[in-house]
Amino acid sequence: MIKQTLMFTSPVYLSLRDQQLVITYKDNKDTVTRPIEDIGFVVIENPEVTISVPAINALADNNVSVIFCDKKKMPRTMLMTLEGNTTQ
Repeated sequence: MIKQTLMFTSPVYLSLRDQQLVITYKDNKDTVTRPIEDIGFVVIENPEVTISVPAINALADNNVSVIFCDKKKMPRTMLMTLEGNTTQ
């Protein structure tokens, strides 16, 4: 199965509920959920994105890579699980 890539370019709050990533938009409080097992990459481009620690742990448990971008919108850091990576 092809995994989803989620890219956040607007201010959102990312949290976890029932093994789903809960995306709450900060400007209008709309909420969307995505099953974590369907996600392959999360790209955080906006510096106003907030993510909870349980959401980060659930993403890591499901081998989801989280990419953080700098103010020029270029990839700066990648968060990956240590379990499946032998380089570390």
